[in-house]
Amino acid sequence: MIQTARQRITLQIESLEGIAQALDENFERATHLLSAANKIVSTGLGKSGFIARKLSATLSSLRMPSIYLHPVDALHGDSGILEAGDCMVAFSKSGETPEVLRLIDHVRGLGICVVAITSRLNSAITQRADATLYAHIASELDELNLVPTASTTAALVMADILALSAAEHRGVAADALRASHPGGAIGASLLRLVDEVMHSGAALPTVTPDATLKAALTELSQKGLGAVCVNNNDGVLVGLLTDGDVRRFVQAGGDAEHTSVQNVMTTSPVTISPGATLHEAFLMMEQRTRQLSVLPVVDGTTCVGLVRLHDIVRVNLT
Repeated sequence: MIQTARQRITLQIESLEGIAQALDENFERATHLLSAANKIVSTGLGKSGFIARKLSATLSSLRMPSIYLHPVDALHGDSGILEAGDCMVAFSKSGETPEVLRLIDHVRGLGICVVAITSRLNSAITQRADATLYAHIASELDELNLVPTASTTAALVMADILALSAAEHRGVAADALRASHPGGAIGASLLRLVDEVMHSGAALPTVTPDATLKAALTELSQKGLGAVCVNNNDGVLVGLLTDGDVRRFVQAGGDAEHTSVQNVMTTSPVTISPGATLHEAFLMMEQRTRQLSVLPVVDGTTCVGLVRLHDIVRVNLT
C-alpha cells in the first residue's frame, strides 16, 4: 500500500516536471491576457470546475477581479455578467467538453479572449483559444486511468503559477495580499512591521566590542534572547554575538573571562530595518544556506532592536 502511494506521488512529480519543460510562449501570452483583463472568468465542468473555482479564488486574493461561471448556467442567462475586455480561462482535461466549447463560442462573439488549460494539446478547445496551457499527464493515478487525480493536480499547478505570473506582471502581488488578508497568518506577516515586535530599549541586549565574554554571558542570561548586539560607543552595530558562538568558544577551550567579544563575534551580521515587514524578516532568516534565528534591527547604522524567528512565529499563531 505504501509502495503504491509512493509510486503515485512519483508519477505526479514526473508529470509536473514534464509540464515545466513544456512551457512555451503560450504561457507568456496567457499571462499578458490575464494581466490586461478587466475581469477574469474561469469555467469548467465536474472536477475541472473545482480547479476553475480555485483559480478565481486565488486571483481574487491577489485583487484581480475574478469569478467562476458554470458553463451550463452561463448558457442559460448567467453569461450576462460578461463584457468586452474580460478574459475567460477554460478548463477541460479532454479539451472536448461540449458545454465548455459552446460557452467559448458564445464569449468569443462578445470580444472576450480565452485561455485554455487542458491535458490534450490537439483538441477542440485549443483551436478556439487565444493561448493554450498544456497540462499533460502520462495517466491518472488509478489502475483504470479514469479517476481525475493527476490531471486535476496538473491543472491546479498550472492555474496557480498563471495567477501569480499575472499578478506579478501587474505589479500588485505583495500589495494585493497585504490588502486582501487583514486577518490570519498572511495578514500578520504582511501587515505588521519589525518595529512592532522587536526587542528594544531596556530589553535589547547589548555589549561593547571590548567587553569580555564573561560580561556578554551575563547580558545573554539576563535578557534571554539568545544573542547580544555588539555596538560601539555611538550605538553603531559592529557585530553580533550568539549564545552558540560563546558555547563553541568555551567548548574549544577558550577563556571567557579574559577574551573580548570582538575576538569571537560575527562581524557584519545580516540586519533588517525597523520598517520591514515580518514576512521580509522571515525570508531573510530562512532563505539562506545557513538559517538564522535572530536579526539585529538597524536604522541606518544605529542598532535599535533585535528580532527573533520565535517573535515572528508567535505573531502568526496569535
